[in-house]
Amino acid sequence: MNPIIRVRVLDQVRVHPLFSSLNDEALAQLFERARPVDLDTHDRLFAQGEKADRFYIVVSGSIKLFRFSKDGQEKVIEVIEEGHSMAEAIMFMDDINCYPVNAEALEKTTVVGFNSSLYRQILESSPESCFKILGTLSRRLHTRLNEIETLTLKNARHRACRYLLDLAGKEAAEGQVIHLPVAKQLIAARLAMQPETLSRILRELIKDEAVTVSGRDVTIYKLDRLKAVD
Repeated sequence: MNPIIRVRVLDQVRVHPLFSSLNDEALAQLFERARPVDLDTHDRLFAQGEKADRFYIVVSGSIKLFRFSKDGQEKVIEVIEEGHSMAEAIMFMDDINCYPVNAEALEKTTVVGFNSSLYRQILESSPESCFKILGTLSRRLHTRLNEIETLTLKNARHRACRYLLDLAGKEAAEGQVIHLPVAKQLIAARLAMQPETLSRILRELIKDEAVTVSGRDVTIYKLDRLKAVD
């Protein structure tokens, strides 16, 4: 692995829940068999149905996880950004050994793939790490359940406002500028709506003086109007 990439990945890995409890020896074993991958925009990292023998950390850039519906519509499942991981849950599923989604770069992206079998072997000797990872996966499951509720029980305006509030974080404040991490078309797909619907909702929020929009930057002016949909 390129020494520069190795240092950057190590910095990210040491604070990541999947690795933070591992000792230097275990990390060295994982890095010995790690595989860096450089991707251009729209390059495919893996396809749905391929054998899932690695999980990945995004070193730079971003990855879109998506599936196609029966009628050919693309459904964005998640966008994985720098410092975050993907496909780690599969290595704990004995009855599933294939990627359940497609993964594609949204921009020039570097990821590092870690050997899933080796990682499992290391965990078998580290109960502390197992509990930490269990907590991480449980939090992700809780997040997914909340997303399912939002997508199935809430209207489009609620979903859009909830998305903006989530980006703003717990300390959301008036005057705060939110940078949309991906194009509005991808956000619309993630929120199960047409791009035209998202554009209409943003225009309504601008008209209500709740936000202003400049490119991918959204400035919050009236927080209560975003929260009013809850």
